[in-house]
Amino acid sequence: MRTYIFEGVMTAMTSISHIGETFGINAKLRREKIVQPDGSIEEVPVISGNAVRGILRDRGMFHMLKTLGYGVNEFTGEVNGLSLAAFYFLFSGGALTKSGNAGLDVDEARRWRKLIPLVSIFGGAMGNQIMPGAAKIGKAIPICKETVHLIPQRFVSGNEQSIWDMCQEEAYTRRDDEKNEHLRALIAPEVRGLLDADAAYKREKRGTQDDVAGETGQSQQMRYFVETLAAGTRLFFDISLDDVNDLEFESFCVTLAEFGRLPYLGGKSNVGHGKVSIKFDNWVEINPRLAPEGKNLDFALGTKYMQHLHDNGDAIREIINGLQ
Repeated sequence: MRTYIFEGVMTAMTSISHIGETFGINAKLRREKIVQPDGSIEEVPVISGNAVRGILRDRGMFHMLKTLGYGVNEFTGEVNGLSLAAFYFLFSGGALTKSGNAGLDVDEARRWRKLIPLVSIFGGAMGNQIMPGAAKIGKAIPICKETVHLIPQRFVSGNEQSIWDMCQEEAYTRRDDEKNEHLRALIAPEVRGLLDADAAYKREKRGTQDDVAGETGQSQQMRYFVETLAAGTRLFFDISLDDVNDLEFESFCVTLAEFGRLPYLGGKSNVGHGKVSIKFDNWVEINPRLAPEGKNLDFALGTKYMQHLHDNGDAIREIINGLQ
């Protein structure tokens, strides 16, 4: 059993959205108070460890389940699905209940950890028992003037800018496609007739023939703003794996490899936000620019873990299918 501590730099390849509070049409970055060396306090945007942990858990569990044959069979189209209890336990960590006899005994919990290494890594709750995880996923802290006193010196250049020089406000517009005549033709004729009649009534009531947003009462058009961290922002990031065996370590490396195929954090990745690269000291690099074919990690680690899934697939599926 070994304990691994890895520290490195996460770099935003595209701007990062990680929303904390929303004020009307303005979404602000999640902020934390940082005490400054002079005793003053600054609120600094920080990416939560929970956000990073969640995406890593999802990627690792999804890879394991696909390897075990869950999901849609691409050849037959058949679905081998999970119960809700299994889905929530694997992807969200499950939930505690008040039932006094619904927990796992110590021997059974050990069996789960042995057969499903990612349960040892990320933990979970079943019945009235919590199985803690070995992974300590740190927050991603921008390397800036307001945080340099908290960042290990080897990651500090001495030319850090204020965090507010790295923040920006991006504007978005959602169009009302109902007013696009080309697309409007796809709406059923009887529905278009009702919309036109409703619009005519409202124009008559206003005493004008002008088109205005919302005349049908279902306008989808709006303009909104999202605060983001600029592309190129560097963030300090660390991971600790506390007292893990070789198989558990390999399962986590495979999880990082899966994350490396689609290295996105935060929100709005569907419109280009959140792509990152990560370079850990003396360990491994996740960088989408280095691998256009999608193979982001090149190391032998993972062989033992994949063999474990192959050799113990039936026993793992028995545990998963038994969660109801």
